[in-house]
Amino acid sequence: MSRPQAFIHGMGHYHPNTVLNNDFFDELDIGSDAQWVEDRTGIRSRRSVLTVSDLIAMKEQRTTLTELRAQGRVQSIADIAELAWKNLQENTKHSFADPDLVICGTSVPDYAIPANACTISQRLGFPSASFDANSACSSFVVNMHLARGLVHSGLNQKIAIFNPERYSLRIDFRDKNSCVLFGDGSACSYLSHEPKPGSLKVVDTFIASDPEGYELVQIPDDGYFSQNGRAVQKFAITRTIEATRAIMDRNQLGPDDIHYFAGHQANLRMITSATERLGFDPDKHIFNVDEYGNQGAAGAPAVLSMNWNRFKTGDRIIVTVVGSGLTWGAALLEKT
Repeated sequence: MSRPQAFIHGMGHYHPNTVLNNDFFDELDIGSDAQWVEDRTGIRSRRSVLTVSDLIAMKEQRTTLTELRAQGRVQSIADIAELAWKNLQENTKHSFADPDLVICGTSVPDYAIPANACTISQRLGFPSASFDANSACSSFVVNMHLARGLVHSGLNQKIAIFNPERYSLRIDFRDKNSCVLFGDGSACSYLSHEPKPGSLKVVDTFIASDPEGYELVQIPDDGYFSQNGRAVQKFAITRTIEATRAIMDRNQLGPDDIHYFAGHQANLRMITSATERLGFDPDKHIFNVDEYGNQGAAGAPAVLSMNWNRFKTGDRIIVTVVGSGLTWGAALLEKT
């Protein structure tokens, strides 16, 4: 008897209203300018759950994140997850049955406990088992790998995955090397065991890690995001190429058999370099990092959501992500 397969029936995304274009960094007076940022990263703008004035006040140490939270000036994990879920429903024009499991993967949670997935389920009225499974920027594929296994096993039939990210809360806006990269966003996915037309079949997934590199990208409890930029750039390009080739090899596919490729939205220069070395035509490369920055775990699924209506029956899509840990993974999807 064959095992149940996992299908993504809908995806949604949300990006906050505050736009931080490259000119914003001129105002910060941190040694960058708009052209320097775009030339270096390919990023023109990004979003934040905070207002510009609140970001500047934090940079100048006139306020703290704790104070802003107390004043209700910070969108919560549940807030941005709910807005992504509403977008999913608008995209698909369909009301989904309550999931029997909710998984949340985020780099900047509201709570150490309870699970942030529980706050999402409470907001959306889901009477569902709920837990967090975090792997930094790799969380989407890690969550998909986990959900696929649970559906295959028969333990769960309907799973909602949420990847809400708010890096602007933990970025030092005095550090020009990191603050120009990141933006906030949220994405969600709804999977089940039912092979409905128009869904994305989760054909294959795999995940991997190299814990020896755990110190290269960090957000400590009491500090800001930091990374070894040169080492991380090399890792990201190398593992993106390796993981993408590995999942093609596992499924006896070549570059010409893939219709779309979405990588981790770290920066456009990096992911474009990897795409070219993989032999994919430029029109197969889908991305949003140029307008929304590095959205952590939300980046790749937001790209899929934003292109949901572009995919045609039979299209194969590869999603490859890398992140702190060090971690990486890939998923092969096919439009039914």
